Amino acid sequence: MTSLADKIAPDNIKKLIPYQSARRIGGSGRLWLNANELEQPLHFSDQQNAYHRYPDFLPQDIARAYQDYCNTQKPVLAVRGADEAIDLLVRTFCQPGKSRIAICSPTYAMYEFCANSLDVETIDVPLLMPNFSLDVDGVVRAAKSANLVFLCSPNNPTGQMLDQQDVLSVLEQTQDQALIVIDQAYIEFELEESVVSLIDQYPNLVVIRTLSKAFGLAAVRCGFIISDTSVMDYLNRIVPPYPMPDSSAEIVLDALSPEGLAKMERSTDKLITTKNWFVDQIQSLSWIEKVYPSSTNFVLIRTRPNVDLFNYLLKAGIVTRNQSHEPSLKHCVRITIGSQESMQEVATIMSRFANPV
Repeated sequence: MTSLADKIAPDNIKKLIPYQSARRIGGSGRLWLNANELEQPLHFSDQQNAYHRYPDFLPQDIARAYQDYCNTQKPVLAVRGADEAIDLLVRTFCQPGKSRIAICSPTYAMYEFCANSLDVETIDVPLLMPNFSLDVDGVVRAAKSANLVFLCSPNNPTGQMLDQQDVLSVLEQTQDQALIVIDQAYIEFELEESVVSLIDQYPNLVVIRTLSKAFGLAAVRCGFIISDTSVMDYLNRIVPPYPMPDSSAEIVLDALSPEGLAKMERSTDKLITTKNWFVDQIQSLSWIEKVYPSSTNFVLIRTRPNVDLFNYLLKAGIVTRNQSHEPSLKHCVRITIGSQESMQEVATIMSRFANPV
């Protein structure tokens, strides 16, 4: 039976033979003399790790640890952050000048950026106002001419989960048309909404995850793609060799250990408490029109048209994200939730905006 991945993968990808990096050859060999590595580590500075060897060509121990964390047996590919996951999917399943992707703005800008860089057209099916809900019919129509549909849930920059029934409706109606890529970079803040288990029923579903958000490992650069085997077979043909440095892999494995997961959960609970406190402090300010519900580590705030919150905070040394470039986000600012002390400072400064001192 021909899979959807087989149908949409370009011919050049189908003919591609995976790069045979040194770590693919030799299995459990004892004496590694095939990669032009130094035989003995030099131990610069105080580091004691053997960084003279190339890392695993695909870090299987990390993949297995993440499978356990997600409670899935579906293939997992560790990559250098969610951004590389997006780029890898577009490069694998789209042909420059011919293929299309679909997005639902306002959403994460990297989907369109990666498409533009590869001369792949982007179809935009904007989220429906006033609550940024999914235009199911519009997405299904777009999927008829798009190879990939990117849905971000929880969505960045709006912060909300996409309705699960809407997502299921899209998956059900696009099974033979497009790969539905659901970016769940922020899922730890609403973990019960994970869609990984749906891959069993919908092989056209691809899930992107990251350790940059709730795990606090943005500098380590570790993301994941979880998919059906039919999709992963093509991704493995094009993924660069040595996607994860050993130094990063060690940190990732610690983070995915029982102790690491417990630490992440405690931190997430504390952050959610701080977020709820911050929202309570600011939502009654007269010049704020709306603080949108958030299943993430940030909040999106819409002010009255005559209020320049972004520059007001910037003058106070507080850097936020101005979202006014998006047509549906005029007068909106996105504020990341930091420590209780940081959010106390922001709340205090914002309270002075209505009553200048």
